[in-house]
Amino acid sequence: MDNTTRPSTISPEFSLYAEKNNLFELFQRCTSSLLIDRPDDPLTYLIDLLNKDFDAPKIIILGPPASGRHTIAKMLQKKLNAVVIEPSEVLQSIPPKFKDRLPPNANSSNICASLWAELYEHRFKDFDCFRQGWILVDFPATREQTLALQSRGIFPKHVVCLEAPDTVLIERAIGKRIDPETQDVYHITWNVPNSQIIQERLVQLEENSEKQMILRLKEYRRNIDGVKDCFKSILRAINADQPLNDIFAQVYSYISRKPRSVVPRTPRVIILGPTGSGRKTVAIKISHKYDIPLISIPTLIKQQIANQTSIGNTMKPYVARQSLVPDSLLMQLIRERLNQNDCTTKGWILIGFPRTREQAESLARTSTTAPNRIFFLDIPLDVALERLSQRSLDPITGRRYHSHDHPVSSNEIKQRLIQHPTDNNEIVRKRYEEYMIYHDELQEFYSQQDAIHIPADQDAYTVFEAIESGILNPLSKDEY
Repeated sequence: MDNTTRPSTISPEFSLYAEKNNLFELFQRCTSSLLIDRPDDPLTYLIDLLNKDFDAPKIIILGPPASGRHTIAKMLQKKLNAVVIEPSEVLQSIPPKFKDRLPPNANSSNICASLWAELYEHRFKDFDCFRQGWILVDFPATREQTLALQSRGIFPKHVVCLEAPDTVLIERAIGKRIDPETQDVYHITWNVPNSQIIQERLVQLEENSEKQMILRLKEYRRNIDGVKDCFKSILRAINADQPLNDIFAQVYSYISRKPRSVVPRTPRVIILGPTGSGRKTVAIKISHKYDIPLISIPTLIKQQIANQTSIGNTMKPYVARQSLVPDSLLMQLIRERLNQNDCTTKGWILIGFPRTREQAESLARTSTTAPNRIFFLDIPLDVALERLSQRSLDPITGRRYHSHDHPVSSNEIKQRLIQHPTDNNEIVRKRYEEYMIYHDELQEFYSQQDAIHIPADQDAYTVFEAIESGILNPLSKDEY
């Protein structure tokens, strides 16, 4: 018998431990680095690799002349303590082994793309780069240079492209002035030096004249699309025709996000919201699209009672009296369900629980029941009342309809529709107020896990997209 075909059961604790400690990412990084560099001594190589900072920034700043790319790079350097690398700096410190391969009067325009990639690869191996990270400016400038970098296994985590109309860029460049003694950059409109002596010695570089700017912009536009195409999955275009602080805020917000990873993640999602927020509707859509088990606590309780299970029979008297089921029984039920094979392998979406901070704390105590994505669907009471007042029920089929979002298809069905008892304004108001009693303490408890608040008074598809994005994108903190 082939042992590889035997069904095997892997403890859910294994994947949870691997996710919590980023073992999948670690394995992916080590494997890809080994395949790219192919060292003679893999073990020594891996030890050195593990001593490096995997979280160090790797950023490329693209942009036309006068877009502010150098300024943004320096601001990021100050914020992140990363190394800014420009082609001029690489040319100033070329190792001896590369010098015989350089063309006469080597400059940024006459060095071939493959040699540039080797020079940058050598620079990235310096201690400051792999420990502090790097920010590239003015490179790569062509598609060939970009592909040469990628062929050597050099991939940034984030790419920012500053964009502005040519008329704006030319106006900026014409007003730019350089202090020849300090090399500080000033502008005759926006950044005039206070010292009269400095003002008198400022000069305009020939490259910033209108004629030269037109040529430089034409060259940039000819090459930039090829570069952007190579980075389209990690590139963010940002409008450079706005105040500098606004540009930097947008750039920093983007590079602060962890890039998406292809390593396996098991989504463990909680969707909280008052009655009328549409949490069940959006949960069903997410569940169907990504094949994630949907766990509705009210439905789960009804199933247990209908199946006459032991825990169902214990809960039945509480449900019959319309009183709250004790937390100990709820947690027993939830643990049993979330530890089933479909939930441990695919993840889960939980609605209808927790309702209190104590319940949230109980979930967090066990790794298999601790969520890694929490969404609050926020909706005003008047909107919830209006939304549910337009909802109706077919007593024969049990299907729900909505006069705006899901209208009935025939007059025959319309004639027999009734209002569900729980959609009565008085009951809706009561349930809404009950939810709000514990809303603040739940929000405080989950604030440390980057809980996402979504305005639920939007159309259902917009809410769905917001939750989908929150599930797929990594958190700024590792809540696994």
